Amino acid sequence: MEEYFSAIRKMEHVVMFPSLLRGVYMEQQNDVATDDFGNRDLYEFYLQLKSIKLAMEGRLVPLNESKHQITSREEVQENREEADLEQLLYYHFTGLYRVLSHLTRKANALTRKYNEIIGQINQSEITLTG
Repeated sequence: MEEYFSAIRKMEHVVMFPSLLRGVYMEQQNDVATDDFGNRDLYEFYLQLKSIKLAMEGRLVPLNESKHQITSREEVQENREEADLEQLLYYHFTGLYRVLSHLTRKANALTRKYNEIIGQINQSEITLTG
């Protein structure tokens, strides 16, 4: 999860003018396919990634990865429902981890594309003034 937040923080730091992403669509990258972005421009994805980050920061409770040691049959029976809920939580947490990994790749791809746009703008300015 920290990798996701790191990628989003880097994206927010690099992308100073998000409006430059309007009307720009992702080209094929090594780690992110163009299908991942659908027919939406990078500006929409920038807003989506920031929105998800804000929601995660405010609402996600950290997962306590330590397992409880169960020592007797009575405890097993008493904690069966809890254990089922814990398994369900781990199942959903694993799914969330996969989604966050995918979104991290998108954020990194968006940041690289923004840097390319800025590089092209800077190159154009050098050509015009030179």
